Amino acid sequence: MKIICLVKFVPDTEQYEYDYETDKINREKSKLILNPDDRNALAWALQQKKLEPTTIVEVVSMGPAKTEKELKDFIRLGADRGVLISDRQFAGSDSLATSLVLSRYLSLQEYDLILTGTHTLDGGTGHVGPQIADLLSLNQFSNIKAIEMVNETFTIVTARQDEQDIRLKIPNPSVLSLTSQMNLRLGFVRYENIDKNVDAQFSLVTNETLNLSEDEVGRKGSPTKVRKNVVAKREKRAHQTVNLDDAGIEAVVQFLQEKGYL
Repeated sequence: MKIICLVKFVPDTEQYEYDYETDKINREKSKLILNPDDRNALAWALQQKKLEPTTIVEVVSMGPAKTEKELKDFIRLGADRGVLISDRQFAGSDSLATSLVLSRYLSLQEYDLILTGTHTLDGGTGHVGPQIADLLSLNQFSNIKAIEMVNETFTIVTARQDEQDIRLKIPNPSVLSLTSQMNLRLGFVRYENIDKNVDAQFSLVTNETLNLSEDEVGRKGSPTKVRKNVVAKREKRAHQTVNLDDAGIEAVVQFLQEKGYL
């Protein structure tokens, strides 16, 4: 079977640059990391490939050109193919325009299962997975915390819904949005594969291939209008190390009393 993983690189909450003039995060200058929910989706797909070597895993990301290296590293980790969808016309796309771009690419592909994350650190709407499923007329479910069984016909999952866990059998092809509650480890590229040439397995897709009008993508194709962004600033707190002795215990007790816990 073929699994396509849709992943997004998001600004690191510890290392990002905010442009106050445009009221936007500068994605070109900010450090980007793989979104946690998406990381679990990719980790599960690669684990499935180890269990079933005939499984084909393709990783697709829409974003800036500088994420090419990370996508190629996913190939070095075991993915069969990496695809970066990047075009200046797509800049400023909201979740609807992003879903349209991704679904246009997916409509040109063959697959049995599409995996992605439920939420992203820089958005959290949870819209993209369901919107892609709607545009492609596929079965879909979000907030998935475990995949028990999968084949070309169906997938059995456990998902969190209305503050309870439910078990579902979902016909394939489908779009499944996973969560970081799966706590899967993606791992690192092995030393001998760090410089492995994977260019033949990587593709850059632009709007020349997808042929979307400028009114469908980017800011023109995005009905979402943000009135104002509020940047949350973290306060740096001093840390104190104490010894495991009477003096250390006394320091901890005093601290708890000052904070009103004791």
